[in-house]
Amino acid sequence: MKIGVLGSGQLGQMMCLEALPLGYDFYCYSPDKESPSAKAGALATVASYESFSEIKEFLSKINVLSFEFENIPKTTLEYLETFSGQTPIFPPPKSLIIAQDRALEKTHFRKLGFRTASFFHLTKESAKFEIAIPYPWIIKTLRFGYDGKGQVKIGDAADYKVFLESAFVKGEEEYLIEEVISFQKEISIILTRFQNGEIVCYGAVENEHKNHILDLSIYPARIPTGLNLEAIEMASKLADSLDYVGTMGVEFFLKDNHLYLNEYAPRPHNTGHFTQDCQSLSQFSLHVSAITGNLPPTDVRPKPTLMKNILGNEFEESLSIARSLLKDDRYQLHLYGKKDAKIGRKMGHMNFKGSLEEVNPLFHDL
Repeated sequence: MKIGVLGSGQLGQMMCLEALPLGYDFYCYSPDKESPSAKAGALATVASYESFSEIKEFLSKINVLSFEFENIPKTTLEYLETFSGQTPIFPPPKSLIIAQDRALEKTHFRKLGFRTASFFHLTKESAKFEIAIPYPWIIKTLRFGYDGKGQVKIGDAADYKVFLESAFVKGEEEYLIEEVISFQKEISIILTRFQNGEIVCYGAVENEHKNHILDLSIYPARIPTGLNLEAIEMASKLADSLDYVGTMGVEFFLKDNHLYLNEYAPRPHNTGHFTQDCQSLSQFSLHVSAITGNLPPTDVRPKPTLMKNILGNEFEESLSIARSLLKDDRYQLHLYGKKDAKIGRKMGHMNFKGSLEEVNPLFHDL
């Protein structure tokens, strides 16, 4: 079987490394040259996401299409929907269309009965209306943006007035205003939904951020059993509502013992990287299995694991620390092969097979 993926970053790389040993051919498509996926052995097509002729040619080479990157132009996703009867596409393009539009996403959550932060869809026209959300706010671009990009914090009416002065230069800009939730923890659920509708889930992961970028993931999350089960139930209901097939990440805020659904990623997720060394099947293995039509495994029992992102900040120093930790076989290093180490850029991650209490303090310096 020939697997094709739109996107060619580190998530595609890790999918590829699971697929090739199983005898699958792996193809990636993106405008990026010398990509992490290509370096792992993926057969790369370098072309624009908006070149429908190139995409059609790419689809002719493969048996199933998936995604490792959700910021595909909406027009391209709509084009792909016309091929769903010819080339299987997992997850369905509509799940990406919803995920990349923050207003659509939050509205979908509310329709399912989930608690979210209060929100308001801001356009040049709707800016004339009164917004019944108490300050402070986060204003986000409606589409795209990640790791804190495309976001600004608004503390009061004066901040909002300043924001509006430059918000609608073109007149067609769209934003989402969100209530700032003072949460106690952020958690995520990594699940895989198979073609027969069955779902495999690892349980909640606890996540810590620095400068809006994921820093540390702790599995299992330090939360009550009841909240863990509730988060799994909510994420599963979301996956069912999207007719989802593949691995996805679902993020929650925990405040006053209530779960607020924040967002979902229609692909394997950074907070699921711990699964590569959790002494069970990884999120990438499950994704490949789901999209290729295999049945879900009967037993997935991950053990306590930590994941630490390695950024381009002081990269050589981080590498030196990581290599020193490798003397202990409980540590595993995963580098993405990116050419330039830039500040804030995810260059790799390190997993520790054990609990937070057991980890070497140097792990936190990566």
